Order: sequence, then C-alpha cells, then structure tokens
Amino acid sequence: MERALLGLAHGSTLVLCALLNFLVFLRYQIYYGYPLLTYLEYPILVAQDVILLLCVLHYSGKMEHVLPYIAIFVGGWYLLTLQKWIIDLAMNLCTLISAASKLAQLRCLWQTRDSGQVSALTWSMSAFTCATRIFTTVMTTNDLMVLVRFVIMLVLNIWVTTTILRYRKTEKTD
Repeated sequence: MERALLGLAHGSTLVLCALLNFLVFLRYQIYYGYPLLTYLEYPILVAQDVILLLCVLHYSGKMEHVLPYIAIFVGGWYLLTLQKWIIDLAMNLCTLISAASKLAQLRCLWQTRDSGQVSALTWSMSAFTCATRIFTTVMTTNDLMVLVRFVIMLVLNIWVTTTILRYRKTEKTD
C-alpha cells in the first residue's frame, strides 16, 4: 500500500509538471496573439491533465490540495503576463523542465539497460509531433523560442526512442 501511495505521489508530481508546461505554453501562445490553430490542442491537454490530477489526488486521499493548486494555477495564469520577460522566462524554464524529464527517462533506461514496458511507438509519435510543430511554427509564427523548444524536444524524443529500441529484449524462439 505504501509503495502504491508513493507511486501516486510521484504521479502527481509528473502530472503537475506536465500541466504547468501546457499552461505556460498556452498562455505564451495567447499572449503573443498567435493563430488559434497553433495551440488548439493545449486547452484539451490542460483539461486532460486536470482530470488526471484530480484522480491522482482522489485516490491518494489528498483532495484537500485541490484548492491550493487551483489558486496557484489561476494566480500564475495572470502573473505570467504582468511583464514580457516573465512569460519568456517561464517558457524557457518549461523547456528546461521538459528536457530534464526526457533526460531522466534516458538515465533510467541506461541504468537498467531494459526498456521494459516503455513504448517506442509513443516516443516516436512524440518525435513526429515535434517535427510537425517545427514545420508549422516556421510557417506560421517563426518564433525562435518555440522553434528551439521543439528542436530540443525532437532530438531528445528521437534519442529516447533509439535507446528504447536498443535495450528492447528480444524473445528467443525455439
């Protein structure tokens, strides 16, 4: 039971980081007045992560944390755009957090030398998504900060995918 609760606590941290990244990226796109089609899926991703966070908090018995999280995210939503440098810094920090998450996944793969249940297909789809975002960003906004973010994520997603494939266990047939 303790291990399951520890997993839920770790899960809530991951969901919070993803939610933070999505909210900052969404706010950044809105702040700079970019076309809706460049960020249309982000409200859906935010809603998905909010539901996931509520489930994690519910099943870990920590629903009392909901109101502080709401206050932090709503307050942060407005604080991000008080000054241009704040939203730009937040965007850069989110890129750093996303990269650190992928590097942590790589570190785990290197240490265990086993890709286990990690899906190469999911990571390759993430790489493809980054590649298409690079193209659409060049064609629509040409925002250097967004381009750098997607190039970094593309490289790391490809690296994780190849590492997963490298450590995949092959079944021996007799």
